[in-house]
This record gives sequence, structure tokens and C-alpha cells, in this order.
Amino acid sequence: RYRGQGKALGAVKKCPALQWADSARVKSEFDAQLLALLGPKDERDDPAQLKKAAAAAKKPAAVAATATKGWEPVPLESMLGSGDISRLHRPGENPQIKPELTEAHVKATGGRVVTRFPPEPNGYLHIGHAKAINVNFGYAAVHGGTCNLRYDDTNPTAEEQEYVDSILDTVRWLGFEPAQVLYSSDYFQQLYELAVKLTERGLAYVCHCTGEEINEQRGGSDNRGKRFACPHRDRPVAESLAEFQKMKDGRYGESEATLRMKMDLEDGNPMMWDIIAYRIKFASHHRTGDTWCVYPTYDFTHCLCDSFENITHSLCTREFYLSRQSYYWLCDAVEVYKPVQWEYGRLQVTNTVLSKRKLLKLRDEGA
Repeated sequence: RYRGQGKALGAVKKCPALQWADSARVKSEFDAQLLALLGPKDERDDPAQLKKAAAAAKKPAAVAATATKGWEPVPLESMLGSGDISRLHRPGENPQIKPELTEAHVKATGGRVVTRFPPEPNGYLHIGHAKAINVNFGYAAVHGGTCNLRYDDTNPTAEEQEYVDSILDTVRWLGFEPAQVLYSSDYFQQLYELAVKLTERGLAYVCHCTGEEINEQRGGSDNRGKRFACPHRDRPVAESLAEFQKMKDGRYGESEATLRMKMDLEDGNPMMWDIIAYRIKFASHHRTGDTWCVYPTYDFTHCLCDSFENITHSLCTREFYLSRQSYYWLCDAVEVYKPVQWEYGRLQVTNTVLSKRKLLKLRDEGA
């Protein structure tokens, strides 16, 4: 995993923006970010171990067949009781913006591990989800904790009861039983109230820019242009509150207004560039019907629902690494309990489909 470290560092140092930067500080920051992304070096980074693994892979098929004869499933303790995942924090060790949040969290959980598996019910699960299910349910089981199944149902245009039922069947087929079956929509009122609170604190504002305009504000399609603030960013708090109420009352059409979080446009992380918290959708929700016409985004919903459920370990794939910073920012901004996000690698399998969208297309085309 670290094979290209030197080459990558050399490329970073050649960036025009770092022309006069202190070389030692650049290397120190580069090494720190690489460590956060890949984790500590282990047997995968040992040339001798890699050579040994390569030799084993070249064994004749007959030898491989003999080696797998009498194969049995690997126990959860073996998969999740060693390596990096065995060294995660213990419940209650994660620092909070207020100490009383830790006390309330430990009291609610009894100091036990609480995880969740949070799929969006917009399609059928595939074999790639098997890893996520095993990691979340398995980690809780190994540590004597519990795991919730929480449907991320914040997009009424894509979600159906058929997929809700299918996901639960899949989890049970893999041998797990959720401690609770929950929905992000269970928290729509709480989420809305926190969005109002965020706006009252001057940390959110209603924006009337188009998608193209927002993209330009964020530096264009390649995120390399000059970033600049939305013209509505510094509108008075009372005005944003009134506009957000108009959104909720259905007085704007879809795409005519969004609620954006007022974050840090100077930060190097795109997930801190005033991402959207609420958008308008005139569609009937599979559980709440037509009660709402404003719906929270994943980036607003996910961390807060984890907080409501006192999740100790928010386990997700590497694609959400950049979201960790905004996850923590939002929890602290509204002063709620802040879980810890940990990332792991996605399951990659060749010669199969690992996409809910593509699976639905195959079904619809009769493949």
C-alpha cells in the first residue's frame, strides 16, 4: 500500500502552491494524511510477506482445491478481533464538546458497543454489502454490543417498501438479527428542529443559487478554481429562518431554494465547502406520506441519527473518509453527542455487479 509513497510525495512537492513551503513540514503533513488514509504499516506492506503471498497464488489449481477441502466459515472473532479494527476506541473514550454529553452517552449505552447498518432502501443489496453487514453486526457481536438496522430513507423519489423488506431479509439470511429496525424518517421532526437551531446560530443559510452556480462557487467541476461565497451566505439570521419556513411550507419550487451549512470555504476538504443540509422535494414518502416537502440530505442526516441512537462506532467505507470532518463539525455545531467514524476498504469482486443501480437496470431490462 505504501509502495508509491516517495513518488506521490515528490509530485506533491512540485505543486506550484507549495513552491516556497518548508520541505520538512510538507513531508510531515503528507505522512500524517497518508497514515490517516491507509492506517499503520502491517504485513501487507512487508515485501517478504507479499512475495510469499504471490508464490502461494501461483500454486496449481489442484493444490488450491486440496487446500480448500473441508473449508469452514471464518469465526467473527478471527475477522474482527485482531488487526486495526481490534484497536478502535472503547465506548465513552471519544471526546465531546461538552463533558455531560459523554456522561449521558455512557449511561444510555451502559458502556457497550452500539453500531448500525444504514442502507438506503432504493434497490436490492449485492455481495458488496455482505462485508458492510458483517463488519457492523460482527463488530458489535464480538464486543458484546448491539447493531441497529437503520434505513436511510431521506429521498422519497427513490425508495420503496419492496426494498425495505428485501434488505431485512438479506440481513437475516446472513445470520444477523437487528437490535432495532429504525428509519431516518423516524427523526424528521428532530432533524428539522436541529436545522432551525443551526440557522439560529448563524451556521446555516437559505441559498437560491442554481446547481451550476453552487458548482462554480466551489471551484468548478474540477474543484481547482477560485472558491467564493454564495451571495446569500451573509444574509441576516432572521431572514434565513423566514426563508427556511417558506421552504417547509411549500412556497418554493424544487431547486429554487436549499438550506446550506455555513462551514469553511478556505478548508482544503470539499466536504467543508457549505454543503447542502435540506432540499425541496414534492414527492410522497413511503412512510410519512405528504407531511414534508423539505428533506434532509445524507450529510446532514447521517451523523445526527448516529448521535440520536448513541452509536459508538460509525463504521463506513473509505469513500466517506472526507465526510468525517463534516460529520464531526455538524455534531459539535448543534452540541449533540458525537460518535466516532471509522473507515474500512470496500469489498471488490471481479466479474460481478457491485451496484444497486446497475442491478435494477438488469432487472428492468429482463436480464
